Amino acid sequence: MDDPSALVAAMNAVYMLEHPETFTKLLSARRAARRKLPNVIVLSIKPKYAKAIYEGRKNWEFRKAPPPCFRDMYVYESVPVSAITGTISFCESVTGIPLAVFEIVRTNKCYTRNLPGITYAELEAYAGPKLVTAMRVLDAKRFDKPVEFKPRPPQNWGRFLLRSSGGAE
Repeated sequence: MDDPSALVAAMNAVYMLEHPETFTKLLSARRAARRKLPNVIVLSIKPKYAKAIYEGRKNWEFRKAPPPCFRDMYVYESVPVSAITGTISFCESVTGIPLAVFEIVRTNKCYTRNLPGITYAELEAYAGPKLVTAMRVLDAKRFDKPVEFKPRPPQNWGRFLLRSSGGAE
């Protein structure tokens, strides 16, 4: 099968037959998220991956539980940085089982930036056999100085309301 999108469709169809409840939950979560968009989304990323995104060496971010929208998000770098270091914008996403998603991201000719920034082994260790979403980075901007983040840092991503004083609640 030369067409990676056909491979993803076939693999997702098999997965959907075996686990229909997963796709039902995913679709209902996306519908609910479209109705009410959060004010700010903070995406937690390990420092080595955040650095690769800012430097343009990683153009796809992988998530087991994707955020409810794909607009600008703040990047929270985990330990040892433990601060918000910039913003990131996504323009599209691919969802499916890890092997299919990784092949689409790595080899699809319609994407001009095919740098997953991780190996398949790293993706498999992260996601296991469950669904994964790859979000294509449109733009990433690093702040000159990291911003301290007072609330409990998000494990994957989190919604926060900004106060007028600049802090998060």
